[in-house]
Amino acid sequence: MSTENLDKFKNLVSNKKSGWNDKAMWRKENKAWLKKSKKIAARILTEIGLQKETNNMSQKKLADAMNVSPQYINKIVKGEENLTLETITKIESVLGINLIEIPLSETSYKLILFEQKSVLGVSKSAAKPIGEKLKLSYSTDNLITNYETGTYG
Repeated sequence: MSTENLDKFKNLVSNKKSGWNDKAMWRKENKAWLKKSKKIAARILTEIGLQKETNNMSQKKLADAMNVSPQYINKIVKGEENLTLETITKIESVLGINLIEIPLSETSYKLILFEQKSVLGVSKSAAKPIGEKLKLSYSTDNLITNYETGTYG
């Protein structure tokens, strides 16, 4: 190797560590949420693309509507941001979509339904038998809410 080439090589080499191993370990340790974050990012990008024609949606417009920087939205759509429920809710509201849903187990749903009926002054014994369709309607502050499920049991 010529002296000139050796000098060029020495200029390229740094004594500073690149940190690639630390980054790789971090990605491995955070693999579960990073995987979900990438799925959410893909859904957001898809929705922005779909809404671009109808309401001129863009990453910049999403950032403005959420009162965050475009750089932050860029991190989100790269799947590199550990999103809070607050941020997810803001994105859902602006785009008019559901990004995550938390299904209730059958047991959880029954308990919630019974608690709602008790709170509303309906006796627990008024619940319909398992296997029938459940429906609960009530009014609070002039707001009517309906709960209905398919059959279960």
